[in-house]
Amino acid sequence: MTSDAPDNPSTPDVDFTRQLPAEVARWEADGIITAEQAEAIRNRYASDSPEAGGSAIGNRVVTVIAIMGAALIGLGIIAFIAANWSEIPKLAKLALMVVGTPAIYVIGWFIGYRFGYVRIGVAVILLGAIAFGASIHLVAQTYHVPVNHPNLVPLWFLGVIPLAYITRSQAVFALSIILFLAAAGFRAQEWVPELNSEDTILLLPGLLPLGAFLFAAGRMQARFPDTRQFARLCDISGLLVAAAGIYFLSFDELWWDIGRSKLSFNALTVEYWGMVAIAVIVIAALFAVAAWRDAGQRTGQIWWEAGAVGSMALVAAVMWLGLAFGGAWLWWVFNLVMLAGVLAMIAAGYRWNRAYLINLAVPIFAITLFTRYFEFGLGLLGQSVAFIVAGVILLAGGFGMEYLRRRLVRRIRESEAAS
Repeated sequence: MTSDAPDNPSTPDVDFTRQLPAEVARWEADGIITAEQAEAIRNRYASDSPEAGGSAIGNRVVTVIAIMGAALIGLGIIAFIAANWSEIPKLAKLALMVVGTPAIYVIGWFIGYRFGYVRIGVAVILLGAIAFGASIHLVAQTYHVPVNHPNLVPLWFLGVIPLAYITRSQAVFALSIILFLAAAGFRAQEWVPELNSEDTILLLPGLLPLGAFLFAAGRMQARFPDTRQFARLCDISGLLVAAAGIYFLSFDELWWDIGRSKLSFNALTVEYWGMVAIAVIVIAALFAVAAWRDAGQRTGQIWWEAGAVGSMALVAAVMWLGLAFGGAWLWWVFNLVMLAGVLAMIAAGYRWNRAYLINLAVPIFAITLFTRYFEFGLGLLGQSVAFIVAGVILLAGGFGMEYLRRRLVRRIRESEAAS
C-alpha cells in the first residue's frame, strides 16, 4: 500500500510554497494578518522550501558573503582604474564606461534569473550598481570635473534606485538609501557656499525633514505588497537621520558657541529652502496615498505615523528658531526631545507589534545617556573614578536594557501568536 504523503511531513510541497507568497499577500491586504506576521510566514516557508536550498540562516550567510564579495570586487576595480587611469588607452576607457556596467547587469541577470542563483545574481547586480557610480566619476574626470562635484552622487542615486525596484533587492535598495543621503551631503556644498564658515550649523535642522521624508516613504511602501519589503529600511534610516539631527544639537557647548557667534540665515541658498518645501509637499502626498490605501482601516496607526512626522517637523522648526535667536538652555530641550522620541518608539513598537522599533530605540537611548555622562561626569569626578563608574553603569545598564528589550519583544511575539 502506497501513500501520497511526503517522506518528511514537515517539508512543504513545491506547489504549496510557490502559491503561498500570493496567498499571504491577500491575507495581509484583507487585514487578516499583520505585515510582520506575513513576513514571518514567508521566511518560515522560504527557508524550508526545496527551491530555497537550505535554512534561513544559511541563506543569509550566502547573501552576506556574496554582497561582501561584490563590494570588495567593486572597490578593487575602482582602485585599479584610478591608479592606472593615465596608462589606460582611450578605447579601453570608453569600453569600461559604456560596455562594462551593462555587461555586469546582464551577467547578474543570467546568474540570478536564468540559472536560479538569485542571491549571487543580485550580488553581481549590486556590483554593477557600484560600477555605474565609478563610471560616472570616471567620465567626470575625463572632462576635468572635480570628484566632489555636487551633481555626481545624485546622478548615481537616480541610476540605482530604479534598479532596486526592478530586482526587488534589499541590498540594492540599501545602497540607494546610502546614495540618497550622500547626495544630500554633496548638495550641501550649494546650500551653504562657504562650507568652512560657522553658518554650516544651520543645515542641521534639515536632517529632520530628510528623516521624515524617508520615514514617510517607508510608511507608504508598507501599504503595497510589492514594496513592503523596503518599508523597514526606510523607517530605520529615517529615524536614525532624525535622531542624528537632534543628537548633534543636544550638546551644551555647541549652544554656548552659537550664542557667541553670529549666524545668518542669509547664508542658506534658495535651493536649501526649496528642498525643504519639496520634502514637506512630498511627505504630505505620501501620507495621502497611505490614508487612501488604508481606506478606513488602521486609522489609529496612520495617526501615530502622521504624529511622528509632525513631531519631526515641529522639532526642526524649534531648531531653526533656536539657531536664529540663540539660547544656551536649548540643549536641555533637545535631550528631552530625544527621550520623548525613544519612549514614543518603544510605545509604537509595542502597540503595532514592531520589535525593530524597540531594538532601535534602546541603542539610541544608550548612546545619548552615556554621551551626557562623559560630557559632565569627567568634570565632576576624577578621571579614573569616572571610568570605573561608567563601566559599572555600562554593565548594569546594559543588562537592564537588554532584559527590558527582551521582555517587550517577547510580549510582542506572544500577542502576535495569540492574534
